[in-house]
Amino acid sequence: MKDFIYLVQGQSDLVKNYFHLQTRKNADAIFLTYDKPVQGAVFFPDSSWAQGRNKLLDLALAKNQYTYYVFCDDDIAFIKGGFDEFETGTIKLQPSISVPVVPKTDHLQIKFLQYQSILINDEQMIAFHKDVVADRIVLPYQEQFDHIHWWSTAEIQEILIRNFYVESAVQLNNVKILNACHERYSITPGLDSFRKIVRNWLSTQFRKKYKDINSRKEIMLLQILWKSLNDRFARYFRFYPDDHLIRKNICKKLLDHDSEVFRRYLENKQQPTTQPG
Repeated sequence: MKDFIYLVQGQSDLVKNYFHLQTRKNADAIFLTYDKPVQGAVFFPDSSWAQGRNKLLDLALAKNQYTYYVFCDDDIAFIKGGFDEFETGTIKLQPSISVPVVPKTDHLQIKFLQYQSILINDEQMIAFHKDVVADRIVLPYQEQFDHIHWWSTAEIQEILIRNFYVESAVQLNNVKILNACHERYSITPGLDSFRKIVRNWLSTQFRKKYKDINSRKEIMLLQILWKSLNDRFARYFRFYPDDHLIRKNICKKLLDHDSEVFRRYLENKQQPTTQPG
């Protein structure tokens, strides 16, 4: 069994630049395009970012079982490290979730650390441990707000990561990437509108954490998720690589029993799916 499978989606002329990933010794790869067909890639015409990633995940789960499922956008550019360093650090640490440094997290990086816990993350390149995939909490991606703003699904996933995997998710400081392209998927309202909708939806999912939130845009959504600003620095050093599985009592504590996410979790635990290989 290989440790990694890379799941890359994007424009046809860019996805081809990642075909080399399928030749890696310890990895497989699946590719998807949404604009036009390319030999060697799945064509999912006019699919959203979330729909494409969910399609790739389904294909990966049907293909085999891997230790890490690595989603990549089609426009990442390494400015420090590369796929070798990303794989080496991830396998060494065995985190629940592994990410590189990106521009929006660069200012949070502690320079003398090779890795650190994450406070915020980006979805350009992100690796999920097989146990996280099995939990069915942060994956599959939520698609119901795609018609509003394609960033909605990323916002929701970041919130779920903060709540369920913050102690065991890691940022690899020796790997840094940039993304060259922006705003290629359909967008209607602005940031304020879709974040309000996401927050309202989350208030129906979380019993305690979100039901009383009335904050406006000046209070960043992710800041709400931090337990306390006082332990912010300490979080950089927390790392519990064996704590991948989410216990039922944690879900009960954080999620309302009528929550869609809670039902997804229970369905997986009551009727575990078997995977080939």
